Amino acid sequence: MTVRDLQQLTEKIRQANDIVDVVGSFVSLKPAGKNLKGLCPFHKEKTPSFNVMPDRQFYKCFGCNAAGDVFSFIQQREGVDFLEAREILARRANISLDAPKPQPTRSGGTPTATKADLERVNQWAAKWFRQQLLSDIGAACREYVIGRGLTEATAEQFELGFAPAGWDALKIAAAQKGIAESWLVEAGLLKQKDDGRTYDAFRNRLIFPIHDALSRVIGFGGRALDDDPAKYLNSPQSALFDKSRCLYGVRQARDSWKASRRAVLTEGYMDCIMCHQAGCTDAIATLGTALTAEHARMLTRYVDKATLLFDADEAGQAAADRAIPVVLPEKLEVDIANVPEGKDPADLIVNQGKEGIDKVLTSALPALTFKWRTTHRQFHSAGTDGDKRRAVEAYLAFIGQAINDRLADAIQRGFILNQVGKLLGLSVDQVERQLRIVTRRQPAGEVAERNQRAVGRLPKPVDATHAALRDVLAVLLNQPGVFPAVDDVFDPLRFGDALEVKIAKMVREEISKRRTFEMSALMSQLAETPGAAQRIADLVVLGETRGNFDATVEGALARLHAIERDRQLSSSLTTWKNAEAETSESDRQADDASSVIETESKPLATVQRVARESNHFAARRHLAAPSIAGAKRRGASPSENATGDTRQP
Repeated sequence: MTVRDLQQLTEKIRQANDIVDVVGSFVSLKPAGKNLKGLCPFHKEKTPSFNVMPDRQFYKCFGCNAAGDVFSFIQQREGVDFLEAREILARRANISLDAPKPQPTRSGGTPTATKADLERVNQWAAKWFRQQLLSDIGAACREYVIGRGLTEATAEQFELGFAPAGWDALKIAAAQKGIAESWLVEAGLLKQKDDGRTYDAFRNRLIFPIHDALSRVIGFGGRALDDDPAKYLNSPQSALFDKSRCLYGVRQARDSWKASRRAVLTEGYMDCIMCHQAGCTDAIATLGTALTAEHARMLTRYVDKATLLFDADEAGQAAADRAIPVVLPEKLEVDIANVPEGKDPADLIVNQGKEGIDKVLTSALPALTFKWRTTHRQFHSAGTDGDKRRAVEAYLAFIGQAINDRLADAIQRGFILNQVGKLLGLSVDQVERQLRIVTRRQPAGEVAERNQRAVGRLPKPVDATHAALRDVLAVLLNQPGVFPAVDDVFDPLRFGDALEVKIAKMVREEISKRRTFEMSALMSQLAETPGAAQRIADLVVLGETRGNFDATVEGALARLHAIERDRQLSSSLTTWKNAEAETSESDRQADDASSVIETESKPLATVQRVARESNHFAARRHLAAPSIAGAKRRGASPSENATGDTRQP
């Protein structure tokens, strides 16, 4: 495939993946003028500063300065290189990549699996598990699925599968497809013994494929169908899968979130699936782990509210206690709902249907209210004043630890203190004072660490010329029509940064040929240049933020002309001083003064001309001193001026 073919293929992939759709898979975007805005997926923030520009197919975060196009978004989001990002987006758009990229190999010759390779392996495995469920060997598993109340349509929607009971069924099937065992091990589909032998990781289990927001299969969950003590088993952590950052059901719930702006968080696969079957299509589930800050942060990109659905037993209460400190610091309205004791959401739906789960969700309480009521019940059984005080102190200690350890946002803190005050019948000042007493001190180091942001900026210009030309480039990327005004001075080779030299060259070539340029064409040509998309996006935003393109260009041109005049003046002065040195030597060797004057007249005239044109504050001083010194060496009167005029000033 030629370079031109690759560029055309890259452009085809770009056009098939609108940046609004791709970013919208991870971030809840809302209109903000001609752009869209949401919470940045690359750093923690409370106020949206992540902007997507549909007309330019760019994104830019004004909080952490992350910026680029659709390819660089996937690179940053997934931690992959450009080729892998292109492959991910190609599969998303069902575009075939004709020539596979070369892979680095292990010492034994087996290619090292990339994220894209692992995703392909998982995709194959998901289809294979599904086939096993639908075959004769999966009959018992199908009966279990039906017995749990799931319909065939629901099982198909969530792509449920079956892992046979043998030790090597998947291993043999993968070998027949030419899939390397090492890739299966990396994906968590095979386990490896100390002696190097491998065997199937999932055996005799109902399989739940886990998808990310891009609908990629990133891992699996498996429910034991026998007496295996490990009732549920998840894929191990891999380059694709981290259960502390992933939630089950995101792919199925995402569309509902756009309308409801609410997520219902359950504790298990079956609870989530049954909620969807009952019509509660905004349900998701954690993957056998407690709710983490990463989970909460991810939810804020999609929804404004989360309802946490816990069992009413002691384990459910403990889960709620762990979840509240995690969600309090986030800009997320959180309610907590309890399923009647002795039931889980899936059982409740089987017995009472949609009405049962709707009733539970309707009775949900705000997280702070829920915690106060449970604390009050624990300490207030006797109803004495001492019990009341201990309940208040225990509650404030819980809240204080949560917001002091995790919360640095003053506004969010104020909201929390106001709600706590209303619940306890105290003023905000009283709540604040009591919190200081029960928490004693705040870990300032942790707060400082949380407040620290990764900052990515344009590199500092190497000199004044680079700075002025960068301003011109930033304008051209926004308004190519100003090119005629800068044609004479816009020399890409004068940029002091290799990447900007490359960008400027392509911009100049495109505008010279077509009087304008397509941003997508520019991005395609630079697609494989590391950092190009980020730099172009930063330059576009630089120009757009400054605005007033004509004034920016005018100012840059004035600076470039001044720099050129100074350069000419410096060059002429150097030439003149060299001529004077030569003249001094010739004075000692020759008596012909006329030859001396003729020798230095040309450089002196040049210096005088440049000085008259220059606004440099020291131009006259720089000219006068060497001129008088030269006159003294020639025996001329000190009263002569720089032009050799003998008249008194």
